[in-house]
Amino acid sequence: MLKIFKEGICPKCHEKIQVPDDRDEIICMYCGQKIRRDLALGIEKETDTAACEEKRAQALKGLSELIHQCDKPFQAFKKDRYPGMVEYYERTYKETFQAMEYLYQNSQSPEEWLQQMAEHFVEVSKEDISKYRTKGQKNRRQLDLNFLISIYLIPAMLQQKGEVFDPFADQLLMTWNEAYGTTLGKAHYEEIVKGFRRKLCYITTAVCESLGKDQDCYELKLLKEYRDQYLNVTPEGHALIEEYYDIAPTIVKRMDRQADRDKVYRELYERYLKACVEDIEKGDYERCGKKYQEMVIELKGRYMLHDN
Repeated sequence: MLKIFKEGICPKCHEKIQVPDDRDEIICMYCGQKIRRDLALGIEKETDTAACEEKRAQALKGLSELIHQCDKPFQAFKKDRYPGMVEYYERTYKETFQAMEYLYQNSQSPEEWLQQMAEHFVEVSKEDISKYRTKGQKNRRQLDLNFLISIYLIPAMLQQKGEVFDPFADQLLMTWNEAYGTTLGKAHYEEIVKGFRRKLCYITTAVCESLGKDQDCYELKLLKEYRDQYLNVTPEGHALIEEYYDIAPTIVKRMDRQADRDKVYRELYERYLKACVEDIEKGDYERCGKKYQEMVIELKGRYMLHDN
């Protein structure tokens, strides 16, 4: 039987596409977006208005609760606890996710609905952050919410079956990054789990040990939290950390061979690590990130670009 095609428009990239009559859903050959047949052809779909309003209220309420119930999310970011926490978000917000999928499937304007959800999330977050008094407290609260989005919410959503979650993740990240000037990226659960294999902070650990500090010292714990909670949730920070782990073991070995190794470590502490700790305590995470990058560049130039 001859397949019949009609000309349609992709609602995401707006390119002209050919839509077969025997498919309820197609994939745009230009942008790869999954599209409902009726949307591609501009056919208005009959909707249950009352059901949509109910699901809308349910979805917005759930997204608000995600923010209000977020409390020190980095504390559960440990190898043995993280899988259970993602399962907790999947289970606790299952009805929220289902409501989002229903609206995406049944709304006359699913792209508009995605934007509404993302803007609602940002507005509620701003209201939440405004309750904190000092600039440092506000910065720390935003950092908590950055972590919530990147490490828990998006990975939990992307574990779900449905069409809404990937495009909503993209819309949320775009809206959030524009609102806060951040560069949060989209990570899947499996990618984050793999990251637990590389948790040792080589240079900081070596410096602290040389100064007689143990592996649970205040500085080391704070800098690890900063690495996981701030640097690792942005593409630039993640790339920096990946480079760091590629070169740090060699750098530490070469510093250990220096006759004045204790002096080298003391200078690193005074010049970089102490200052980074002070920046984190003040909530100046961007400045700390710049110092962190300066340290990596200097050590790479000193110990990696020539033989020692």
